[in-house]
Amino acid sequence: MLLEFYLDTRPIYNSPDDPQLNSLRRKPKLPLQPTLTNDVSLIRFISHPQSQYNQLYLAEWVTRLSHWLPQGTQIYFFVHCPSEERSPEMARSFDHLLRKQLPIPTSPWQQLQLLPTQLELF
Repeated sequence: MLLEFYLDTRPIYNSPDDPQLNSLRRKPKLPLQPTLTNDVSLIRFISHPQSQYNQLYLAEWVTRLSHWLPQGTQIYFFVHCPSEERSPEMARSFDHLLRKQLPIPTSPWQQLQLLPTQLELF
């Protein structure tokens, strides 16, 4: 099985501040070329800690996935934020936007009463 990989760092580079200022490993600034050529795709979305800088890009991904998922494409959408404690919130925001467009199955984390926290990636 071949896996298609997309890295979207636009939110952290197209904002007025630098959320990676204290990061030892900065994310690469690469052009995004989201052309579907495979049945399985991994999208790594590097979000900005301030949600307003993510909205335009999340909306673009929702539009793309609204076309790709009905074609049978398997999508893994990974949300990361330089401020790790914001990652679950960003993932939940994307999930909410996608559910407005597509009837996708309910995930177990939607039933959680307490919001998850994440202080580090590993």
